[in-house]
Amino acid sequence: MTKTARLRDSVKLVAFISAIICGFVQVTHAQNDLDSVGRVWPATGVTAPKVQHVLEVYVQILPAVEIGPSAHGTRRFIPITGGRFVGEGIKGEVIPGGADWQLERADGGLELTAIYALRTDDGTVIQVENFGLLIPDAEAPNGRYLASTPKFHAPAGKYDWMNKAVFTGTVTPVPDGSAVIIRIFKLLP
Repeated sequence: MTKTARLRDSVKLVAFISAIICGFVQVTHAQNDLDSVGRVWPATGVTAPKVQHVLEVYVQILPAVEIGPSAHGTRRFIPITGGRFVGEGIKGEVIPGGADWQLERADGGLELTAIYALRTDDGTVIQVENFGLLIPDAEAPNGRYLASTPKFHAPAGKYDWMNKAVFTGTVTPVPDGSAVIIRIFKLLP
């Protein structure tokens, strides 16, 4: 094979490879709405979750007890002194003795971890761990974003449904600061 023939074959090979690469780029560009395993992205047919109101809890509190600055921010807790709750097929009292542990972050936000217990009218005790976030937000109602994600620990039986769902909640302080009202919603599939 002559030099000219080899050069001509090399040019053809380069042109062929270029055509393949360009075709791949075009195919890739045409499929840019697919992820790496061929699924459509962003996903279609995804609906926002619906919620069902399941519980309203009136939690009585005392003024905050300051712990002070720590490695991650300023810490305090708010003692829980009692209260009551009601929902569909459930009602009772908030057992005194829990607390809302707070961490004030450098950005002015508060991370909240309230741990307390509910006693139903039939005597069942249910532990609640309620994780919340309060962020100053001038555009939000009352100038702040305040929401929670309660988790329940109920014994087997009548209230076991509380162990088998994800919940979200709103937290509304009463005007005199003596209590908060927590409205709890179950996320529906």
